Amino acid sequence: MSRRSNGWMLFCIVRCLLAVWCLWPRSQVLGQGEQAEPNKVSGIEAGEIAVSPAAKRVDVRPTAPDVEIKRRLQNVLEATTWFQSPRVEVEEGVAFLSGTTSSNELKKWAGDLAQNTQDVVAVANRIEVLEGSPWDFEPALKGLQEIWQDFTGSIHFAIFGFFVLALSLGAGLLATRGAKATFLTRIRARLLQDVLSRGIGVLVFLLGVYVVLRVSGLTQLALTIVGGTGLFGLAVGIAFRDITENFLASIFLSMQKPFETGDLVAISGVTGYVQQLNVRTTVLMTLDGNLVQIPNATV
Repeated sequence: MSRRSNGWMLFCIVRCLLAVWCLWPRSQVLGQGEQAEPNKVSGIEAGEIAVSPAAKRVDVRPTAPDVEIKRRLQNVLEATTWFQSPRVEVEEGVAFLSGTTSSNELKKWAGDLAQNTQDVVAVANRIEVLEGSPWDFEPALKGLQEIWQDFTGSIHFAIFGFFVLALSLGAGLLATRGAKATFLTRIRARLLQDVLSRGIGVLVFLLGVYVVLRVSGLTQLALTIVGGTGLFGLAVGIAFRDITENFLASIFLSMQKPFETGDLVAISGVTGYVQQLNVRTTVLMTLDGNLVQIPNATV
């Protein structure tokens, strides 16, 4: 073989080795039977995470011995301090619970705890619920303690409420006097002056009551009271229909002013001089000097 052929053979061998070395990583990946795309990993796009549903219960060991189940449940029941003399026995995966507690909810909680424990196949819940003694005043004392705590917690609201009520009462009186002084020059009927001025004062006072109830969080109570007051007022109005009619008639007479004090009028067969118009009646003095009260509704 010539020197030229030997050189050519050596060149071919080196070239093959370089080709194998360059293709070695790619062939290793392809040899696993998968070829990942540049932007995907195992069928999941880049930036995404495949989340499988969480298991309802995770077992630490393949099979938990009865002794470990007993120790675990015993420690949990004792740690809660909700049970008196708790005792747990486990045999062939069956948990036997015994002891005493104060309520059926705690008894059910202990049974659910044992049922959800690893490798527990059944639960025999023998925990007894203690019945309260008729001479046990602890619930009553707790109720009184809660009432006292509520009172001390809301005492600042009470002080604020009394202050606002007193302020609204004073504002109502001032509003009544101011309205009465304003109506003296505009309304001649004294009865109408009193009714309008007192109505304004009552509205101011009710505004203060609404503020107190709103701040105290008793808006629903205020609406209930208003509704109940409306029903009560309707019942009273029906029961005292004559008084209501005469009161409304007095207001209408004060607005219409069909007569003045000292006028000679004849009403329902009674002739006399007008002496007074009050809330219920109109007072006349007859020609022979007798005072006669005629209901305003009749007038």
